[in-house]
Amino acid sequence: MCGREIFGRPISIKIEGAELSVCPGCAKHGKKVVKPKPKPAASRMRTPTQGSSTPSRTFSSRRPRVTRADKQLVSDFNERIRLQRQKMKLSQKDVSFQTKISISELQSIETGKMRPSDNLIERLEKFFEIKITEEVVAVGKKDQQKGPAFQTLGDIVVIKKNNEDEE
Repeated sequence: MCGREIFGRPISIKIEGAELSVCPGCAKHGKKVVKPKPKPAASRMRTPTQGSSTPSRTFSSRRPRVTRADKQLVSDFNERIRLQRQKMKLSQKDVSFQTKISISELQSIETGKMRPSDNLIERLEKFFEIKITEEVVAVGKKDQQKGPAFQTLGDIVVIKKNNEDEE
């Protein structure tokens, strides 16, 4: 809080609901937070002989989550969905029933408060027969154009050394 360098171990305190790591001098301004010590991992694990006759689960059979790395949701997806629904003269309740998406989810998507999951995107695109995703093309370093319009902060910043450092 004071800005001084903390020597040794910082003290965790709570001030107005925020947890901070501070120096001993600033620790008096808040309530000290006592963190419980973690239990050893061996004591938390149950072995099959500890009363459970069900076999332990292995998660290797789970399918990996498929992400759409090559596609991105368009910025006006909510407008496209709402306009297409109105064009088809359907209520949110009708769309909800036919697509098995809850009305509250559909309302949140149409207002732009919620970004639909990949599964919902596919269902909405299929139902409305519209595209709400666009192809994303990755640009490699070699493909980037040169010039002031394409400069990054790292291209502009020049680090100057102090005279003391040079001597």
